[in-house]
Amino acid sequence: LMYLIKIYDGVEDTEGTIIHTPYANGDKLTSGNIKLVGDGVDSFDFSINPSNPAWNSIRPLVTLLTITDVRSGKLLFDGRVLKPVQTMTANGQFNIKYTAESKLAYLHDSTQRHGEYNNMTVRDFLVEIIAQHNRQVEPHKRFEVGNVTVTTTTDNIYRFLGYEKTWDAIQDKLIS
Repeated sequence: LMYLIKIYDGVEDTEGTIIHTPYANGDKLTSGNIKLVGDGVDSFDFSINPSNPAWNSIRPLVTLLTITDVRSGKLLFDGRVLKPVQTMTANGQFNIKYTAESKLAYLHDSTQRHGEYNNMTVRDFLVEIIAQHNRQVEPHKRFEVGNVTVTTTTDNIYRFLGYEKTWDAIQDKLIS
């Protein structure tokens, strides 16, 4: 696989640390599996051993991770690393297994406030949901609404929001 994988010690770290390179003499993960779902939160499961520069330097929910395809230069994954699980192989080798989740998962970090929403377009409603999310999270977890091409027959929605997570509100009130 021709992937370059880097970790970043929080949003201030712009340099990053390479933890996997496709080249023969570079650092390697013990294992890695990326799941690109298309309409949801992508994930990346990976394992490292003590010789990897990520060993003892990953901070759950703080450490960020990117995966770049070195052939195309395309960024395939951009997200945060979750809690680790330490494992030991049959031959006594220690590994730490992590899961990373893409930035869409930031929508799980906020809740909506209760309200009745009407006389607005689908885009206006989404803008309201995202604004509520953005008020509650750190700057690097904020989103900007782009083009919204979905409309309704009247282009006038009537919805209620409770105190659900932003991700659930978008799934339930807009996508479903």
